Amino acid sequence: MQNIPLQTPFPPPGGKGQGEGQRDLGKRLLLEAENPAPIDRPLRILHLEDEPDYSDLVKGMLQQAGLQLEMTLVGNYADFLAALEKNEFDIILADYSLPTCTGIQALQAAREKHPDTPFLLVSGMLGEQAAIEGLKRGATDYVLKQWPDRLVPAVRRALQEARERAHRKRVEASLRLQSAALESAANAMVITDRAGTVTWANPAFTRLTGYSTQEIVGQSTNLLKSGRHGQAFYQDLWETIMAGRVWCAELVNRRKDGSLYTEDCTITPVRDHSGDISHFIAVKQDITARKELESQLRQAQKMEAIGQLAGGVAHDFNNLLVVIRGNAELVLMSALHLADEPRECLNQITAAAERAANLTRQLLAFSRKQSMLSRPLDLNGVIANLTGMLRRLISENIKLQFVYGAGEAFVQADAGMMEQVLVNLVVNARDAMPSGGQLLVTTRKTTVEETYARAHPEARAGEFVCLSVADAGTGILPEHLPHIFEPFFTTKEPGKGTGLGLATVYGIVKQHQGWLEVSSRVGQGTTFEIFLPAIPPPLATPASPGAEPAPRGGAETILLVEDDLAVRSLTRRVLETSGYRVWEAANGVQALELWRRHPAEIRLLVTDMVMPDGITGRELAERLLAEKPGLKVLFISGYTPDVAGRDTEFIRRSKSCFLQKPYPSNLLLETVRHCLDEP
Repeated sequence: MQNIPLQTPFPPPGGKGQGEGQRDLGKRLLLEAENPAPIDRPLRILHLEDEPDYSDLVKGMLQQAGLQLEMTLVGNYADFLAALEKNEFDIILADYSLPTCTGIQALQAAREKHPDTPFLLVSGMLGEQAAIEGLKRGATDYVLKQWPDRLVPAVRRALQEARERAHRKRVEASLRLQSAALESAANAMVITDRAGTVTWANPAFTRLTGYSTQEIVGQSTNLLKSGRHGQAFYQDLWETIMAGRVWCAELVNRRKDGSLYTEDCTITPVRDHSGDISHFIAVKQDITARKELESQLRQAQKMEAIGQLAGGVAHDFNNLLVVIRGNAELVLMSALHLADEPRECLNQITAAAERAANLTRQLLAFSRKQSMLSRPLDLNGVIANLTGMLRRLISENIKLQFVYGAGEAFVQADAGMMEQVLVNLVVNARDAMPSGGQLLVTTRKTTVEETYARAHPEARAGEFVCLSVADAGTGILPEHLPHIFEPFFTTKEPGKGTGLGLATVYGIVKQHQGWLEVSSRVGQGTTFEIFLPAIPPPLATPASPGAEPAPRGGAETILLVEDDLAVRSLTRRVLETSGYRVWEAANGVQALELWRRHPAEIRLLVTDMVMPDGITGRELAERLLAEKPGLKVLFISGYTPDVAGRDTEFIRRSKSCFLQKPYPSNLLLETVRHCLDEP
């Protein structure tokens, strides 16, 4: 069996059957050049002759030889020039000696106007020197009138040679056009011999691979091997093309600088005159950017799916957490002399509810459906404030080190989300270093150039702040690396992680118009780099508003509207415990009935945003505010206002309050008091 190489980096061209039209092109053009198609119309002949009788004789001789003619007879130089201007002819016959000009003058005029038209000198007085001069000046042939038998063969030969020259020019022009097209084609093209040695490559190939023509010609295409395909892949390639069939596939190859790219490749066998395969031509299209976009689209679709799931789960799940946590807090508040053990149990319940609430918030952050409070932040300051907590998160055998870039690193961001990003990355790094090691957190300001942005599909040019978290842990396997930001993907043992940590980081970074880059080597560690748009330092860094103490109770009447019975009952008990009078309704219809009976008494509407029976919390609030503009409104929901659509704008315009589930009981009371006390 023939020993053929198993690797060739041809990329996949885009159509089948290309070889059928290409392999015999040269042979076909050669045959056409040697045997041009005959003229199937009358010959157009221009005859410069001052003796009409001789012209009639010439016409008769040509017709007798079987030639169809359209003869134009002119007897002087002026008419000759006019005929040249007006028409094109297949052949020109001219007497050598005329009263108005010589044959040489007529020849010069004809060559200026129609350089490719055959020109025969026909004369009874043509010496050897004159004949030689005529041929030098471009005459096709000459015929003496006393040798009439030479006229017809000379005309036939001149016409045949003219047709051959014209056809050869068309073939040469076609070949030049094809060569120019191959050289200027946007797709890379390369021709190899049967062993895969490169014999020709176009400029697009050199741009794609980074190799010059001199570097690649004479080399095996194995030079581009990426190592991403196994032996069976290349075996199938060679078996296909050696059988004379066209091979098409996507292929990963390596450039001269070591970077990988994906190409769509078609390899077509080329046959010689005997029909044997002599060469292969590969047409390549770089689809690296397209593959990256497809990957981003799939990731976005996964995010959207999880976002829909998060939005649907958040409402019901948060209601459950409100009930669990609220009842535990009610018992803690009412049982002042509770024994230590039951009190600890209740504290564990509230702590577990808080962890569950954090999980829900992670889902919302991942899906980018968590409301964001964006303001100018010095990222260095955010990290510095977290130092103590981060040290408590890691084990003693991990050395946590912070390196801040020069100056302040301001970004427009939500402080809580930035803290969540850093905590998730540190926890992820901690879990990757069970035996300890160094964990390095750094910040730096950087300028991303256009060339870098083009090489990294998610990047863009501009000024950025880069947050880097590098560990010396176990690293990430190459096959796992493309999936680490997918929701619920984890390589940790059951119970050791939800698979939402990095997905949450990804969602938050995207929400802040940034991107992530990950580099990892198995056994050596992993580095996460987060790029966020840098902003100029504000004139005065806004200080966090102080938490003003708010009264926790009152005697006002509150209309509570909540479709979940457990949440409604708990909320009513919490409010009544603080002295408020509460009218409760399960939906908007019941709320309107209560409103009609007690409009003057009710000071505050506390309503869920998403409710059954066709009246949402917002619609209910709009109706009641239309009747009583001074009514205070507090919306409570497991969704953020952003998820609920236009509710954010309505809350701002109506000066209403919003409280997201789940929430601690004291926060509910503080928010209620704040709403009632607002002017």
